[in-house]
Amino acid sequence: MTTLKLRMLKWIKKNRKLLGMAKTMKAKEAVKIKKKLVLFISLLVFAATMSMQSAFAWFTAYTETELSVTSGKSARPYLMAGEDFNRTTSPVKSGIETAVFVDYIPELDGYTYGVDKFDVSKQQDYTVIAWVEGTKMYIGGEGGIIADPSLNDMFSYYTSLISVTFDRVLDTTPSTSARRMFLSCTSLTTVDLNNITTGGITNFQLMFGNCTAIRNVDITSWDVGKAENMSGMFLNCNYLMRADVGVKDAQKVITFEGMFKDCNRLNSVDLSSMRTRDAVSYANMFSGCSFLRELDLSGFQMRADTTLSQMFAYSGLGTVYASGNWSEVVKVDSLPFWYCANLTHSTVSDYEGVDMANYDGGYFTYKAYTGE
Repeated sequence: MTTLKLRMLKWIKKNRKLLGMAKTMKAKEAVKIKKKLVLFISLLVFAATMSMQSAFAWFTAYTETELSVTSGKSARPYLMAGEDFNRTTSPVKSGIETAVFVDYIPELDGYTYGVDKFDVSKQQDYTVIAWVEGTKMYIGGEGGIIADPSLNDMFSYYTSLISVTFDRVLDTTPSTSARRMFLSCTSLTTVDLNNITTGGITNFQLMFGNCTAIRNVDITSWDVGKAENMSGMFLNCNYLMRADVGVKDAQKVITFEGMFKDCNRLNSVDLSSMRTRDAVSYANMFSGCSFLRELDLSGFQMRADTTLSQMFAYSGLGTVYASGNWSEVVKVDSLPFWYCANLTHSTVSDYEGVDMANYDGGYFTYKAYTGE
């Protein structure tokens, strides 16, 4: 054993330099490995940083169609214009009885585009889809849907449509026109109208024109402060019995022509809190409303160039409240009381002209405006 130890000590002395070199080599290798590890971690951090920057740039680059990542809200899809929606869904519109807006899009693998599934997104990017289940149509977008400026003709001539549910899914804040939106929806009875925003809409012309089945309308929550055209809005809604209007600043409306014309079952419409000022036409506004007995127009202000042509013609009105002497303002001669027997007390009266549109010897009853 002693001899073996001596031999080992001699070998170590002889190879001391070599052993030292081996230790140095191991240390250098360790340094190299450490350097490689640091470099690898740095590359990972850099890649992650770039990914975050790219994601932020993606969210903020599309300010017109995407909401900011910093807002904490989900981006919502944009619906195509009303006319385009109507045209795109035309293959099925005659059979649709119910339309429901929803804030989701399910798996629709068993559906076929152009048959029972339709891309109705503005950008044609499949972010808003309409699909049909029997007689029911769903219009869906993840997180909700933003409406186009044009709601024109969206459901016009959906003749089997009975009900429409918005349920605050469709954001109509950007919309400026709802012309003929439900025109000739001859089966329509129910629309949750107080779940849409109207503050930006200027044109309501024929919005419900010829909706011959609708019985009650509630637009008490609507803001019509920017409205300019309400002509024919409920024209020929001959089953409409009640219209709840609420407080309305309608001073920018230019024409109310034919607004309730031929609503021959209408017996209740409260306009006592409605203010007008700039309208140049009230022609035929209540013409043919044969069941209507009373109107409060105390908030209506007249212009010298306003036409009242057949405003109350063929109606059943017996009392019309007004807060000003219209005959001293309106200079356009017309026959607002044509065949208005309950006011004129005759079907062949010679006193049907604008000169009788006052409460001092005319057919009106004075009432001070009490609205806001």
